[in-house]
Amino acid sequence: MEISFDNKCINTFREIYHQTKKIQESAESVVPDTDDDIGRIAAVHSWVILKSKDLTSRGVLISGEASAALLYITESQESMSFVRLSKSFSIEYEVPDAGTDAVAQIGLSIANAEARVINPRKVSVTFEICGELSCYRQESVCLESALPADVCSGLHARYESAELTFTNAACEKTFAINEQFTFPSGKPVPSRLVAAQVDFSVSDSQLIGTKVIVKGSADISACYLSDEVNYPVRTEFSTPFSQIVDIGQERIDGCNVRIELTGAYFDITDIINGDKSLDAEIHAVMQIVSRSRERMVYIADAYSNVMPAQCNVLQCRFDMVSDIQKVKLTADERISIVDDCTDVLSAFLTVAHISQEQTKLTASVNMDVVYRTNQGQISAVRRSISMEGESASGGMRISGARLTDVYLRPDGQFVDGHLALELSCLTCSSVELKKVESVELNEEEKYDTSMFPAVTLVRPDGETLWELAKQYHSSMEKISAANKLDEENPARLLLIPKTI
Repeated sequence: MEISFDNKCINTFREIYHQTKKIQESAESVVPDTDDDIGRIAAVHSWVILKSKDLTSRGVLISGEASAALLYITESQESMSFVRLSKSFSIEYEVPDAGTDAVAQIGLSIANAEARVINPRKVSVTFEICGELSCYRQESVCLESALPADVCSGLHARYESAELTFTNAACEKTFAINEQFTFPSGKPVPSRLVAAQVDFSVSDSQLIGTKVIVKGSADISACYLSDEVNYPVRTEFSTPFSQIVDIGQERIDGCNVRIELTGAYFDITDIINGDKSLDAEIHAVMQIVSRSRERMVYIADAYSNVMPAQCNVLQCRFDMVSDIQKVKLTADERISIVDDCTDVLSAFLTVAHISQEQTKLTASVNMDVVYRTNQGQISAVRRSISMEGESASGGMRISGARLTDVYLRPDGQFVDGHLALELSCLTCSSVELKKVESVELNEEEKYDTSMFPAVTLVRPDGETLWELAKQYHSSMEKISAANKLDEENPARLLLIPKTI
C-alpha cells in the first residue's frame, strides 16, 4: 500500500540554463567625401542594441546590432573627424529543454572593438560581442509535506525544515523615453554629433500589491565636434524614469532588474536664444527576476511500527541567488605617451573584461586619451588598465559594471590616472535536500506486535530519539513523555515504551 502525503505547493521559476557566449563580427566603412583623410584612429565609441529574442526548437536565438563611431585625427594633425559603421549579428544558444513556456533573459555588451585603417578613406572594426543568457521555466515546488489525517496507525514521520530562496517571477516590459536636453552654455557649441551612449541605473524597486515600481535613471554620455574647437567634446545628461511591472506576486524579498537597449535615436537641434539641444528617443526592455524567502517543511524519514515500510526518497537541489552586492575596484596608473602632453582634451573608457577566480576579481578597462602635444598638435593614445579586488565569497555572478570615478592629469610624457569601477554582483549557491515523497507499506508481512516488549530499557550510544524510536517500535513523543526529556540526544538510561 502506498501512502501519499498531503502537500502544499507554490509556483516558482527555476533557472534551467545560464551561459555566456562571445562572438566576433567585422564591419567596414568609408569616409564621407566631405571629410578629410584619416591620419590615425583616436578613439572608438561602441554600443550594442537588442533587436529580437526568439525561442526556437533548438533553444534561443538572439539578434542585435553592434555599432561604432571612430574618431580620427586628420592627416594634418590639426583637427578631428569621425566615421560610423554598424553590423547586424545573431547568437544562438542550444537549450534542449527550453520549450515554448521558457522565459529567456539576455544581457548584451561589447567586450572589445578594434579599429584598423585600411587606407586613408576606409576603416574596419572588429567587434567582440558578449551575450549572457538565462532561461527560466515555471514549476511547482512542494513547500510543506505532512502525513494524511486518515493515515494508518503506527506510521511515524520525521519532519525537517530549511530556509530557501525561490525565484517567484521572471518577466519583462518594454518602455520608451523621449527627452530634450540643453547643451551646457559653458562648453563649445555642438555642430556634429559623434556618438551618444546610454547607461541605465536602477535606484529602487518597490512592490505594491502585485506590481513592482522600478525607479532609476537613463544616463547619456554624448560626444560631439564643434566649429569652435578642433577636438572632441564630451558632455553628460541624465533623466529619471519610473516603470510599473505586474509580476503577479504579492511578496518579494529581492528583485534584480536588467535593462537592455533596443533602440536609440539622437539629434542636435536648435532651440531659442541660439542654444543647442540633444533630442533623445530611447527604447529599452526591462527584465525582472524577483525572489522570495520561504520556509520548506518536508518529511526526511518515515517508519511503521506495524509493518515494513519503504521510503521513496527524492534528492532535491535548490539553486539560490543573493540580492545584488556592490564591489568596488580601483586602479592608479602612470600612462606613458610618445609626446609631451600639454592638456588632456578628452578621454573615452570602456570596460573590456571582468573575471573571477575564487574570491579574486579582475577587470580591464580600455582607455582612449585624446591630448594636445607641446607643439600644439592633436594626438591620441590607447591603453588597457588592469584592476583587481576581493569579493566576500566565491561563486559570484557579475550582473553589471560602471565606472564611477575617472581622474586624469598630464605630466610631461606621462598621464597620471585614477579609475574606480563598481561591480554589481550576485552570490550563487545551492542547497541539497533528501525528501521522502511517499511510503510503501508491506501489508502482507505485518509484524507480530505481541513479540515486542511493552517497555525496553536502553542506554543510548549516541543515537537520537528518532533513531531509538524507529529501532524499538516506539515514537519520539512516547519516549520523551516516559522519561520527561527536553533534549534530543540523551545519554542516560531510557524507558522505551512500545507504540502501535
